[in-house]
Amino acid sequence: MSKENKTQIFQTDKPTRWKSVKWTGRVILLISIFFIVVLGIALYSGSLPNVPNMQAKARVFETTLDPSNPLTLKNRQNTRYKGFKDFLLKKLKTDSVNRINNRGRSEADTLSLIRAAFYTPWNASVSLPDLEQNADKINTIIPEWFFIDTVTHRLQTRIDSAGLAIMRQKKLRILPILSNFNSSKHDFDGKLMHYILNDTIARNQLIKQVADTLSFYHLDGINVDFEELAEKTNDPLTAFQKKLYETLHADNLLVTMDVEPKNNDYDYTKLSDYNDYIILMAYDEYNGSTGPGPISGQKWIEDAVSWASDKIDPSKMILGVGGFGYSWSNGVIDSLPLTYNEAINRAKSINAHIIYDDDSYNLHYSYVSEDDDDSTDNINHEVWFTDAATTFNILRFSDEFPTAGTALWRLGSEDPRIWKFYNRSLSNASIQKNPFNFDSLKTMPILKNNVGFIGEGEVLDILYSPQPGKVSFEIDSSEQLIAEQNYLQLPSGYVIRKFAEDTTVGKGHKLILTFDDGPSTEWTPKILDILEREKVPGTFFVIGINAEQNIPILRREYRDGFEIGNHTFTHHNIAEMSLSRAALEMRLTRLLIESVTGHSTILFRAPYNADSEPETYEELAPIQISRAENYLTINESIDPNDWAPGVSADTIVARVIKQEKETNASIILLHDAGGETRQATVEALPRIIDYFKKRGYVFASVSDLMQKTRDEVMPRVADSHDRWTRKFNFFLAESTYWGGQIIFTLFIIGILLSVARIIAMAILASIQKRKDKKSESDAFPVFLHGGENKYPLVSIIVPAYNEEVNAIRTMNSLLAQDYPELEIIFVDDGSKDKTFLRVNDAFKDNSTVRVYTKINGGKASALNFGIQKSNAEYVVCIDADTQLKTDAITLLMKKFENESVGAVAGNVKVGNEMNMITKWQSIEYITSQNFDRRAFDLLNCITVIPGAIGAFSKDAILISGGFTTDTLAEDCDLTMRLLRNGYVVRNCTEAISYTEAPETFKQFLKQRFRWSFGVMQCFWKHRDTIFNPKYKNFGMIAMPNIFIYQILLPIMAPLADIILVLSLLMASLGIFVASIPHIILYYFIFTFVDIAGAALAFAYEKENYLKLIWMFPQRLMYRQMMYYILIKSINKAIKGELQGWGALKRTGSVKEVAANSD
Repeated sequence: MSKENKTQIFQTDKPTRWKSVKWTGRVILLISIFFIVVLGIALYSGSLPNVPNMQAKARVFETTLDPSNPLTLKNRQNTRYKGFKDFLLKKLKTDSVNRINNRGRSEADTLSLIRAAFYTPWNASVSLPDLEQNADKINTIIPEWFFIDTVTHRLQTRIDSAGLAIMRQKKLRILPILSNFNSSKHDFDGKLMHYILNDTIARNQLIKQVADTLSFYHLDGINVDFEELAEKTNDPLTAFQKKLYETLHADNLLVTMDVEPKNNDYDYTKLSDYNDYIILMAYDEYNGSTGPGPISGQKWIEDAVSWASDKIDPSKMILGVGGFGYSWSNGVIDSLPLTYNEAINRAKSINAHIIYDDDSYNLHYSYVSEDDDDSTDNINHEVWFTDAATTFNILRFSDEFPTAGTALWRLGSEDPRIWKFYNRSLSNASIQKNPFNFDSLKTMPILKNNVGFIGEGEVLDILYSPQPGKVSFEIDSSEQLIAEQNYLQLPSGYVIRKFAEDTTVGKGHKLILTFDDGPSTEWTPKILDILEREKVPGTFFVIGINAEQNIPILRREYRDGFEIGNHTFTHHNIAEMSLSRAALEMRLTRLLIESVTGHSTILFRAPYNADSEPETYEELAPIQISRAENYLTINESIDPNDWAPGVSADTIVARVIKQEKETNASIILLHDAGGETRQATVEALPRIIDYFKKRGYVFASVSDLMQKTRDEVMPRVADSHDRWTRKFNFFLAESTYWGGQIIFTLFIIGILLSVARIIAMAILASIQKRKDKKSESDAFPVFLHGGENKYPLVSIIVPAYNEEVNAIRTMNSLLAQDYPELEIIFVDDGSKDKTFLRVNDAFKDNSTVRVYTKINGGKASALNFGIQKSNAEYVVCIDADTQLKTDAITLLMKKFENESVGAVAGNVKVGNEMNMITKWQSIEYITSQNFDRRAFDLLNCITVIPGAIGAFSKDAILISGGFTTDTLAEDCDLTMRLLRNGYVVRNCTEAISYTEAPETFKQFLKQRFRWSFGVMQCFWKHRDTIFNPKYKNFGMIAMPNIFIYQILLPIMAPLADIILVLSLLMASLGIFVASIPHIILYYFIFTFVDIAGAALAFAYEKENYLKLIWMFPQRLMYRQMMYYILIKSINKAIKGELQGWGALKRTGSVKEVAANSD
């Protein structure tokens, strides 16, 4: 039977296990608390809904849509999205290049003929788009801009900037009309012109104003249109034109004039002399004073031109071409001139038969309607108008005559088919050389503004799309004229079904909040917060490019139960796009929504055109295009124009309330992005919700209004085998974002700790400096010499191992000290070179010097040996490679102010600044060691008396146990023990020594490993003092300082450099999205903090600031070496390997002159 074991499981009599557990627990707890704080700060700051955070998170999430990114898993959706986006960007670039290449080019520029058109801003809704679309087919534009004030008789301008911009972009010759049209009378004013023409001062004043205005706007000339004149003779008008011509020609400006055929108001011959061109207005053959008839019959035109050519040189004559129509009711004109589209629309609505008059080449139709006032009477209507065939035949005659060219009256009114030929010559020679394709005129374009509605509501669906019209021709082959024309099919318009109407009035009526143009980093989250707080649904029509940049917000919109609709990818006007690009924009945004949410959408709203009753082509085209992509168009009837600059929240709220009362509509249009600010919308939204809630209105979603569910309007994307990759990509993006937040928080904490330390050190050092200055004295403290005029003996202990290069020079510098009571004890610690022999031979006859040798035992044993041999009360310990300034010992001894002072640290400087590594060390000595001792001197918590120069009370050393060998930093260990025993440790900045710093990287790493490992040993040895008030500032300040600033931050600080390089590399390769300028900015902030602290230390040391230049390369190399040393030290500590004190190879490069420098 075995002997019974009386020791229980887990039982031990050794206290070391529990002590180890306690300290391990404390370390883990401290580290855990630190990282919990970091994580808490990161989560708090990263979750804040501020713009920088949202933008940073959005950039990370963009990578989930890029399958080419190495960190993104490829799936069907992001692959399709990337393909569509690349294609769209390529198309946008191509379109942009084409626009630039074609900018300012007019197809009519190569013509010798003038191809002009009149432009009327008063109907800009049709004339401006026409100008923009067809400006490249003309070379001269005549805008109706200049008028005469009926009161002051001064020039009045009505220049529209939009039209002017297009004209300049297309580089058209701009000749604004100067007209006597009186807006208040809606007619030309002969009496107004009578005053101008007959008053010399008024005439000259007007002409000068015209000249100045043309010059100011850099226009090319003037077009005079004076009609319905009341002059008895032609002389006043001729005189005016002569003066105008002479004035403008002096400025190289053109002068043109509009005249009617065979009108006695004009002296054609004389006016020809005072105009560069005369425009013969060959239209209005039949008008309000004649009864129904052709607008401009071919024979009438030919007769008018022939008549005018006898009086006007044909090379100066421009033929005015009418592109419009009139409607007569019972022989009287019943409206303003009709545009071609209006004439066709009217014919289609009444199913009229259009007749092509083969005599005049004009078109006409007639119909009968009932009189609204008397149902027994009928009204006979007759409509005459011109079309492309009319204009073609006129240009054939004009170009062959030949005249100088043609001028179309007016843009926006013409048959759009004329642009098939208006930019070319139609003379016989030109036709023979380049025959015209008459088939190009056989298809009538869709009538853009033709729409019919079925039903009621704000959700639109196209039932029938427009169809083009068809015509047939008979061509006079000999004359190349269009002899006959038959309208076979008139173009049809839109038929749109309106549905999802809520007819409830007041209480119970449904309201739908919709938001366009987002997501916005700044405004959308605020709107979402309001909707969620008020528990109100909403629908967000997103722009693809904005959504791509704000993926987390898009995910939130869907996750929180809101509906998402398509608002195109770039927010350009769909009506101005090609069909392929419009479809591409809608598909790309739909793919984006699918990739992010896993759901598609059938909801669409076109940019710029969201009216619930669209009438113009710009409003209708998007609906047609979107229907082809299986969308329903969600328009609105309540639009407070919250996007308008300067609009207030009060105005938005008032407009919404007013429009709802007027229309009883449901869908409200607001914006969560776009413009400079959406603050007014954010402020108005809760007030709108509150107002209608109090009155019993019900806020609903678009799907609810349509009596559908969200899943029906946003159907789930069909499952695929790679669905998991989308989820993983978002998980990776989320992890990347929060990882970045944690790193950034660590970075900020590091900066704040560094800045706080610099400020604290600066304050402490400043206070200590002032304190030292006040107590500064040439006399020694009384206690040192007992009131008598004598100095205490001081022993300088010089331990040496293989220091034959430096030892004699160091001894000479010590003998040069001005302190009177001095002995020097040189201890050779078993050197393998001739250190002992050379020193002994050099100083054997010097009574001040005693030279000893001993078996090698390390620096600590050599120092203890020297102390034992000392007969003095005070010892100064220095390294054998160190040289002192002559007053160093004296200055050190002055700091022993009382018996409580156990040690005094001197000021160590690098004496061999000969290469980059020594310059870096010099900066480190100044900024990290000497500056710290200045500050900690005030708090009595200096933890290292430098081995290069330090004075000690011999009794204090012996009481504290002398120099020990259980650490590699014997000087640090002794200093800590002195503090534990209650001694005061002082600093003497003026006591300067010059040491030899390692000159090679190998020697540097060897020395710094010893220092780093030694400090860690000392920290661990005295770990029980941390935050222990028993040890005062040593435990409460000095020890935490070592942990934070000599262990923790040195581990983190090099990571900043590594993160910088990796971030720049990965961002440049596109592995993740990051702002390279911001990365560099943060790094420079980090660097600036270092340099600022260094500059402060340099100021205290009165060092040359040019040395700071070396800090820039130091950050990239020196700190990485320190990082390596620290990691190596931690590794060695964990492994528990015995480490030797070691020795450095000396070069003796510290010059003697340094020791004697001022």
